[in-house]
Amino acid sequence: MLSAWATNTFLALRNPNYRILWAGTTVAFLAFMMSAIVQSVVAFDLTGRNGAVGFVALGMGVATIVVAPFGGVVADRVSKRKLLLIGQSLIGVNFLAVGVLIVTGQITILLLAASTFVLGTVFSFIAPARQAWIGEIAGPAEIPNAIALQQLGMTVTRIGGPFIAAGLIALPFAGAGGTYLFMGGLFAIVVGTLAQLPPTRSREKGAGPSIMGDLMLGVGHIRERPRLLLLSLSFIGIVVGGFSYQVILPGFLENELGRSPDDMGLLLGVGAISGLVATLAVAGISGSKHAWWIMQLGGLLLGVSLMLTAVAGNLTHALGAMLLVGAGSSVFQLLNNALVMQESDPAFFGRVMSLTMLAWGLNGLAGLPYGLLADATSERWALGLMGAIVCGVTVVSAAAYTRVGSRALRTVAVEVEVPIGEP
Repeated sequence: MLSAWATNTFLALRNPNYRILWAGTTVAFLAFMMSAIVQSVVAFDLTGRNGAVGFVALGMGVATIVVAPFGGVVADRVSKRKLLLIGQSLIGVNFLAVGVLIVTGQITILLLAASTFVLGTVFSFIAPARQAWIGEIAGPAEIPNAIALQQLGMTVTRIGGPFIAAGLIALPFAGAGGTYLFMGGLFAIVVGTLAQLPPTRSREKGAGPSIMGDLMLGVGHIRERPRLLLLSLSFIGIVVGGFSYQVILPGFLENELGRSPDDMGLLLGVGAISGLVATLAVAGISGSKHAWWIMQLGGLLLGVSLMLTAVAGNLTHALGAMLLVGAGSSVFQLLNNALVMQESDPAFFGRVMSLTMLAWGLNGLAGLPYGLLADATSERWALGLMGAIVCGVTVVSAAAYTRVGSRALRTVAVEVEVPIGEP
């Protein structure tokens, strides 16, 4: 029984190229999860306001909104290996630059927001490229499990990232500046792993439509597939509605619970532990007929647990609520991503993922109004509103699925050459 579970859960790791890509991606995720903590702490320490934390997140949101749709088009056209090598190198340099600014006392809110804008711009290209590359490396039968394992790696780093970031920030000889420098150094490992993978080919010049034409084909591909459209819209709704809670946590800890904002790492770390358990539980069934409804339950759990966080009376209560937040968000995100890949044609992987990535850009934009709402009312009201929105989106999505879930998928009859393999 245990052997069968392990086989189903870790199936895609038998593929050597996927193992290398997974390892590099996991290290990159570790740095990203650390950055979520340290950038929020730096922004709040500089100003003491939730709005400043949301403003810094706005940089990534604006970049993602503007660039993400075209990032997927580029990912479906160029060498994914080369795109990832360049992009990951730029992110490493970005983190190193912020670290130097903090250590030398030159960091400002505007510069911090500028760094997140650069991060969002680069991420808009490499995220769809990585997702599309997984689809090419893994093959149709392994795709659901490969996506699930990527989510598993992300969840593991959600545990380690906050604790490592919080630990480094607390060290006198490291602090926030040293944490950023450490994150920049991690990308040397990421680039080293990607360099071990075989080259991928770009589409021949002149083959296929223009960039805008490619983008419109991607939009049409989603619109022509009812289940894929529903998955994309529900992902955007829930991410925008509920995933900005990290913006509120520093102020929630200080103003509502009387704790240090540095305890944010503890809250997110506890949530990540439950997320890891939940991810392991559903990774092996990401391609099953029950995946849709389990995904909806994950969304509902996230909404309810955000409302429980809003009414937490002390740190212990907040930690208990965050256990549920971590489980709900992980289950929803894992199964949604896996189902999106299953419902998409391989030639459109990059464009589909870049269009669903708009959710993260909109989430970055939502961070500012949520932060301003928390400043104007309270962090409790902001968290409660997030939970209510997530529950509402989940209920609407579940009702819509009962209508479109059984409808046959329609395919987009268009030839788009996306060669893979070595040149």
